[in-house]
Amino acid sequence: MGEAGRIAAELLAGEKLRHAAVLIYLRHAGPSTEADLRRAMTGGRYLAGRTAYVVLRELLDMGLIEVTRVKRFKIYRITELGRRVAEEVERLLQLPPP
Repeated sequence: MGEAGRIAAELLAGEKLRHAAVLIYLRHAGPSTEADLRRAMTGGRYLAGRTAYVVLRELLDMGLIEVTRVKRFKIYRITELGRRVAEEVERLLQLPPP
C-alpha cells in the first residue's frame, strides 16, 4: 500500500468522512470556494464555520489540498497526492463513477 492508500485507510478508519468528502468533491468538481466545500461535507446543508475550518486546515497540513485567494474568496484545489487519496477512498468505498 502506497502513501495514498495509507492516508485513505487512515481517513476512513478514523471516521474522517468529511475529509474524504472534500477530497472526492474537489476531484470531481475542481477548484471550489469554502462555501461549496461546507455543503459538500454535509450533503447539501451548510456546515458551521469552525468545523469546516478544522477539516480544511487538517487537509492543508496533510498536503492534500491547497488554497489561494482570489479577491475576497479562498479557492481550494486538490493536490496530486490528494487526487490519489480521493481515488483510493472511492475504491475502498466502492463508489460508482460520477
